[in-house]
Parts: sequence; C-alpha cells; structure tokens
Amino acid sequence: MVRRRIRTMSMLAAAAPLAAALAVLPAAPAQAADGDLSCSATFNLTLEPPLRAGGSAKVSISGDLTNCTSRNGKYTALRSGKLTAAGDATATAGGFNPCGLLVTAKGNGTIAWVSGGDSSLDWRISPDPITGIAFSANVTAGQLNGDAITVAARSAQPNQGCRTNGLSTLAVTAQVSFA
Repeated sequence: MVRRRIRTMSMLAAAAPLAAALAVLPAAPAQAADGDLSCSATFNLTLEPPLRAGGSAKVSISGDLTNCTSRNGKYTALRSGKLTAAGDATATAGGFNPCGLLVTAKGNGTIAWVSGGDSSLDWRISPDPITGIAFSANVTAGQLNGDAITVAARSAQPNQGCRTNGLSTLAVTAQVSFA
C-alpha cells in the first residue's frame, strides 16, 4: 500500500511540469478577434548584470514584429516593425522555470514600423510561478495609441546555466496582439 502511494505520488510529481507547460502554451497562435493588429514576434532580452534571486538588473529588449495583419482593416500598412526597449528588473527565488526566478520588471520602448511611424509603449513583466514571466504593455503614443498589447509566448529560451550563473539573456518567440 505504501509503495503504491509513493509510486503514484512520484508519477504525479513527474507529470506536474508537463501539465503546467501544456496549460500555459497556447494551442494555436493567439489573435484578438476584432483587434487592431496581430504579429509574429521574436524578442531578445539582455540583463546586466545577470539577474539572480534578490538582485536587480538593467534590461534591454530588441525584437522584430513580422507578418502583421489588421483583422479590422484599420492598420493594414503596419506589416512589420523593430522593437527597442529598456527598463529595470528584480527577481526573487521561485517558480518551475529553468532559472528558478520570479521576475518583476518595467520600462518603456518604441516600435519603429517599416512603413513609417512609431509606437511608444510602456511594458511590464510580472512574476508567473509556472513560466517565470508574464509580459504586458500599453501603447502610449503614435501608431495604435491607446491599445493594450497582449503577448502569447510560443517559446522562451534562457541562457545556459541561468539557475547558477543568473539570467543574462532570454530569447522569446511569440504572437503579439494589439487591441
């Protein structure tokens, strides 16, 4: 009886990270039904110094938004853009992510649209015990002014050894929606 209970608990413990990952990962690319714009995106976050539990770091973000579509037809000229952003981050220990960190960060940035014009934005990273981070942002000026930005991460790859050496880089692929 005790062996069966231990075996069952071991199987549940082994399955928990997979179940958590499946609950977080979207089944299909997220798109706002009547949103202003939806884009594929790649982001590269750099943290200096490498972020550890109890520490702080400066964050710089660069990225590309591509294959943008305007489901409501208001922003059909915005097909792609380049993101640059900066801010500050802190972390506490926790979470089931590879780095074992719960990250909080905020800052601002700009998307330079290839077709012309910019979007200024304020962004925030909040702790998420499963994925490590949840990203949200709002457009504060320029193209898409007033829109909330939703980021549905498809993958996130931190630097090797981040659990012991700190989080110094994070590469993210995502679907980004403006509404």
